[in-house]
Amino acid sequence: MWPFSRKKNDLVTVSLTPQNITCSCINTGEQTPVLKAYKRIPLKHLEFAQAIPFNQTKLSKEIALFLTEHQLHDVDLVLALSGPKIFETVITLQESSPERSDFDFPGMQEMNWNFAYLCPSGRNGFDFFVCGMRQEHLLSYQLLLHRCKASVATITAGKLAYLHLYKNIKGASFRQSELSLDLLHHRYDLTSLVNAELLAKSIEIHPNLQLDLTTEHTFLSQSLGLFFSERSV
Repeated sequence: MWPFSRKKNDLVTVSLTPQNITCSCINTGEQTPVLKAYKRIPLKHLEFAQAIPFNQTKLSKEIALFLTEHQLHDVDLVLALSGPKIFETVITLQESSPERSDFDFPGMQEMNWNFAYLCPSGRNGFDFFVCGMRQEHLLSYQLLLHRCKASVATITAGKLAYLHLYKNIKGASFRQSELSLDLLHHRYDLTSLVNAELLAKSIEIHPNLQLDLTTEHTFLSQSLGLFFSERSV
């Protein structure tokens, strides 16, 4: 939800959590998007503890290595962030078209934040996805990506990607009323909106990639959601 300039054609997604960094390159295919390259690297030495890039050198090297290994020189890069310092939640309000002043959550005065309408709420009222981060943290993420020498398309909150994935997989059949029921069914766990079976039908995986969707489902779902947020298929 923090867009920057878009200059190139290929799209690389990078997801950062305190536990993992996940990189992917997804292209538009004839029927479904095609996963061209993918790598998930565990973070074991507090490189991104609390969602703060304490070791920018390590993180930028991993991203740059992925780009080099797959000869991804002319790309837009979209970065998704999750962790304690990234605020992301679903808030229920009684107004369907609220003003920013209608929102109230901890630390909002110090954050660069935004919101998006989701659907009528199963909890009565209307559901909104709200995400934010402190301005100094946003600048540190920009610096991290600058080290990778990639064109930054967007920096966004990680959970928002799952909503983009859900909406794009539903396509013309998407209904806000169904999203409302699904959010209730999954107890507002956005990572569970699309299961592994549906994910497998929604993306073509290059034959050279051997992925176990049982373990990579959540990570690849986010990557595909980021792709949908930036590209029309």
